[in-house]
Amino acid sequence: LALLFCLGDLSKNNEITTIKAAGINILRIITLFLIMGFVIGTCGFAVKEFIVPKTSLYNKTIEKEKIQKEEANIKTEFSDLIIPVLNNTRVTIDSLNTEENVMKNITIEKYSEKFKIEQLVLAEIGVWENDSWLLKNGVIRNFNADFWNETRFEEYNSNIHIKPEDMATQDISYNSMNMHALKEYINQRRALGQTTVRERIILNMRFAEVFTYIVVMMIGVPFAIGFENRLNKILSFTLAMAVTFIYWGTQAITKSLGENFILSPFIAAWLPNLIFSAIGVYLLIKVKK
Repeated sequence: LALLFCLGDLSKNNEITTIKAAGINILRIITLFLIMGFVIGTCGFAVKEFIVPKTSLYNKTIEKEKIQKEEANIKTEFSDLIIPVLNNTRVTIDSLNTEENVMKNITIEKYSEKFKIEQLVLAEIGVWENDSWLLKNGVIRNFNADFWNETRFEEYNSNIHIKPEDMATQDISYNSMNMHALKEYINQRRALGQTTVRERIILNMRFAEVFTYIVVMMIGVPFAIGFENRLNKILSFTLAMAVTFIYWGTQAITKSLGENFILSPFIAAWLPNLIFSAIGVYLLIKVKK
């Protein structure tokens, strides 16, 4: 809107015509707006990277204590957790305390590629020690084709290296994560054997959003200065707004296609920019310099 109003006024007052008559290529003004688009996009990226993650830490506290007049308690106890792990393994936990780093009544099931159970580990207690879960007071059952054997243990290293806080089910806000935190979260989900398509799309969109403002500028400039009389400027304004909404709609569609495994996360995030950049370049070429 700022672009349309700014260039629209220049065109309305014949200042664009005056600039051209003075022998100045209109590309100099267009380039200025493209640079500003990049600057705005970079500033937006910096805000999401450095400011939003820090301020969002106080969001729930302020909401609870100042608005709802409640105590903002950090949840440390969780129950009935089912956690997929790599190598066709699933962990079921009756209760988990992330403050004490202890879990109780643990079941670890390991399956073959044909989804037949190969090993079952049952334990009363699990303690987080030396970056691994140490199980206590349990039994290991190994299953073969026709029989199974059982071994009891007092202590058993499960070789599961997932931190207690990562096992806990928590509400995740991607907007409160910077790039480093988001990449770590993706790696954690992969370690748990969970899909990370949605998170990788969001990660790629963080970079794509920087160039979104440039794309909007590329499309808006020709509409803002491409017509001479007032009626056509209203039409250009309407068309530019329509194209902008179509852009956001296209972005929503490609994101949905990516989340449904039809497009790769990179293509899902960047395809709208690629399509509308091509349209913008074509429109800019048509502008009289």
